[in-house]
Amino acid sequence: MVTNTNQKVTNFRGNIDGKVSERLHVGANIAYTQNNNREVQEGRYNLSPMMSALIYLPFLPAKDANGNPIQFGMGSLASQYGIQNPENPLATVAQMKITRKGTRSSYNANATYNILAGLDFKANLGTQTYNEKYDYYLPTSLSSGNTAPYSPESIRAANAIAQTLSQVDQLAEFTLNYNKTFGKHNLNVLGGYSAQKASSDLIRVAANGFQNDYIGEITDKGADAGFFTLDKRTGKVVTTLVSYFGRFSYNYAGKYFLTGSFRRDASSRFGPQNKYGNFPSVAAGWNLSDESFYNNFLGEQSRVKLRASWGLVGNNSIPDYRTSQELSAPGGVVFGNAISTAIWPGAIQDLGLGWESTSQFNFGTDISLFKNRVSVIANYYLSNSFNLLFNQPLSAISGTSSILTNLTDSRVRNQGFDVQVDGKIIQNDDFTFGLSGNIAVNRNKVLDMGGASTIYTAGAERSYITHVTQEGQPIGMFYGFKVLGRITADNLGKVAPSAASTNPAKIGDLYFQDTDGNGIVNDADKTVIGTPYAKFTYGFALNTSYKTFDLRASFNGSYGNQVLDGQDYYLYNFEGSGNQYADVANRYRNEANPGSGLNYRPSRAGTQSNSTRLSSFYIQDGSYFRCTNITLGYSFPKSLANAIKVSNVRIYGSIDNAFTITDYKGYNPEVDYSAGNNLAPGVDYGNYPLARTYNLGIKLTF
Repeated sequence: MVTNTNQKVTNFRGNIDGKVSERLHVGANIAYTQNNNREVQEGRYNLSPMMSALIYLPFLPAKDANGNPIQFGMGSLASQYGIQNPENPLATVAQMKITRKGTRSSYNANATYNILAGLDFKANLGTQTYNEKYDYYLPTSLSSGNTAPYSPESIRAANAIAQTLSQVDQLAEFTLNYNKTFGKHNLNVLGGYSAQKASSDLIRVAANGFQNDYIGEITDKGADAGFFTLDKRTGKVVTTLVSYFGRFSYNYAGKYFLTGSFRRDASSRFGPQNKYGNFPSVAAGWNLSDESFYNNFLGEQSRVKLRASWGLVGNNSIPDYRTSQELSAPGGVVFGNAISTAIWPGAIQDLGLGWESTSQFNFGTDISLFKNRVSVIANYYLSNSFNLLFNQPLSAISGTSSILTNLTDSRVRNQGFDVQVDGKIIQNDDFTFGLSGNIAVNRNKVLDMGGASTIYTAGAERSYITHVTQEGQPIGMFYGFKVLGRITADNLGKVAPSAASTNPAKIGDLYFQDTDGNGIVNDADKTVIGTPYAKFTYGFALNTSYKTFDLRASFNGSYGNQVLDGQDYYLYNFEGSGNQYADVANRYRNEANPGSGLNYRPSRAGTQSNSTRLSSFYIQDGSYFRCTNITLGYSFPKSLANAIKVSNVRIYGSIDNAFTITDYKGYNPEVDYSAGNNLAPGVDYGNYPLARTYNLGIKLTF
């Protein structure tokens, strides 16, 4: 998909189970994965070849007569014409070196001993390790902004990063499990203890001072000690979690069900006052169709089960050591007439930091119809998260900018439903056809910020605000100016002007909503301009077979979500500073040729026009429909399989991500530039495209 990027993966798995005696059973498994990746960066065009490929002027030649990438094409024109200066992306992917080599191993062993009838003791011990070597090298042979390859500026810009990461996760779990059936009563009781320790050791160094690219890695750095720096992310971390848990499950005649559980977890990430968290749950079920009064109400051999549950779960996903006093890096302080090296407290910590919790109710039903040909699973849930973990801003007079704490009165609600329908439409000896589908709806809302101020988040480049989290709205809504239309001769001077404009509004520019009604548009008029959340998501799959052939296909999609395409800052600015979306050709030119829609007047002034400020104009529809997989297989006749001493032979071919239907202009509407930051979802910014994968395989069953 991107030249010189690849991933080579080696997998191995093995497991063994043994019966040592009538009472003792043992088992073990091992898994090993090795990755060898050649990568590229994501983000701004000077980093991401995906974005620079979009911006690069299409009339500039990509290669010379010998097939080598032509470099410094746009950069050589940037100063003269005021355009962007990305390097030829073919040169970037060929010369920038980014490699990642990782190995992941998993080892587990378990033993189960039957103490007496119905009572078993089980011990499970596991270790998972991950080791990674990451290398990055930006060569002197790539242009740096408006300066040519190998220029003094490009030589100064050349840099390298080397990183080693070692992680070990160890788990020990011990349980007692009791099963008893007496008459129509069935009881299962479990109690257990687990201890988990995760350690991480990261060393990351950066260097510059490279004079050439002969070696092309960090060992070729300049001799001066100032060319070498230890990254602030370097460090060692140990996290521990201890848990006590119990569960009982009871059913009467397979008709009435009751389950209860309780966990008490202690995390090293929290302060001594709130290290422990208690998390109970309870669930009940009723096979309504087993009652005498049901009388096949929904048809012969139909089944109906009703379910309800409530549970409390905890969240400890925060950095480590946030309740221990952190010390600053060594620095200089004055004692008397001399400067001495010293360290001092680096932040204020909350010793009462504790678990964030979520309370959730679930109600559902399982229905089977038409002699088990159609099944329906429906669920409704309502959850409330409270004691939210949050970096609360502090006054600079405190000596730090924020403190990680629990917002004690905070509350975020999620509610929704999902429905799954599975159908066996046709079933006979030669032909089968099945169809399944699901739909899910979720609504998120911040009910109480717990005294915290409205949260503004920068989710893309240049640290400009893209999202807002505030009471009465979902988390992480798009934030900016709301476009009301384009300025025309009729409304020029009548719409609210921008207070910050150094490039006065003209006919053809966009104008924005004056939210507070004071006659001036400024930052106080920014508002929610879109949502990254879908009105609903859905999926369906079909599977069919005819004699020895089988076909399976799966699809999914979402409707109503929006995407903030940060690339539009360059691709949709109507300024010709690089390649643009095709519909920019339909921009406003004059009253006689006004273009289409809201496509506004280009502004080549030295100062930013209002039209290019972050507004609803740059929010795109992210709805999509995707074929996630198509698989076609053929199973050899039994006679042929038996001839080669196997019970079954199946060959197959498949395509992952076969196609996507969407109005989104970017590569992929399913984007997450902020890498899981819940406060800034739905941003696209030079992301790697979604891969379409072709597979051929053979499956032998012995």
